[in-house]
Amino acid sequence: MNNIVAEKITVAPVERKDGTYALRLCLKHGQLTAGMMKTVLDTMAEFGLTSLRATTGQRMNLEGISRENLDGVIAALGASVEKAPLTTSVCSGAGICKYGMQESYGMADKLLEVVKANGPYPFKVKSGVSGCKMGCGLSFIRDIGMVGGPKGWEVHFGSSARKDAGLGVMLGSKLTEEEALGVAAKALTFYKENGRNRERTSGMLRRLGTEAVLEAVK
Repeated sequence: MNNIVAEKITVAPVERKDGTYALRLCLKHGQLTAGMMKTVLDTMAEFGLTSLRATTGQRMNLEGISRENLDGVIAALGASVEKAPLTTSVCSGAGICKYGMQESYGMADKLLEVVKANGPYPFKVKSGVSGCKMGCGLSFIRDIGMVGGPKGWEVHFGSSARKDAGLGVMLGSKLTEEEALGVAAKALTFYKENGRNRERTSGMLRRLGTEAVLEAVK
């Protein structure tokens, strides 16, 4: 790795119950470049860190950092932010995966912009984009999810992977990219206007019923 140039990484500190810290690497689409990996490995070696853990949100957590070493580890990696930026879970899509029906990375960027533009919301909104119905972008268990098919996109809303886990409602199928993003925007606006404080989309969907959401996105 001597020819690889180290790249700085933005991280978000997370305090653990035992008094140690994790640093959440703020990654785009879960991707680490060789330069970023060099920075992480060099930092782990310098501070004697042993655990780098993948998260369900397609980020990486550098674990087991003592309070006294926290500032030094952050400086070695790059810079810190109070909270990791919002992301979208995404699979590799048609551009890479042999099963992919639609290109997923571009859609993930556009869906994330829709999520940001229509907030703030009563509670957190998680999103996912999958290039086919295998759902590797976790689209079927997100607040808003896009699933690619041979004739366009499906839009799913109000799903949950929490204690009351369950599928939400499909708002449309065989949609163009523009149509799918438009439906997502309408559903998120409905959630913004009708969700209760700290109520996820799944809770609102159970409370108001699927017909209310389907009517809102017509």
